[in-house]
Amino acid sequence: MLNKIKRFVREEDGQDFAEYALILGAVGVVAIAVIARYRNELIAAFEAGIQALRMARGG
Repeated sequence: MLNKIKRFVREEDGQDFAEYALILGAVGVVAIAVIARYRNELIAAFEAGIQALRMARGG
């Protein structure tokens, strides 16, 4: 049992997953902050794009 615990502590296989999870979490926090800050501008840009597609389609 003690050998299993020592091997678990020394192994680095799960370390990559934890690092990627931290990076993904940081990117998510930044994305949410940017979306919250520029919400109105983003909505306006999407609405302008939708309107341009409608006009190109003829409707």
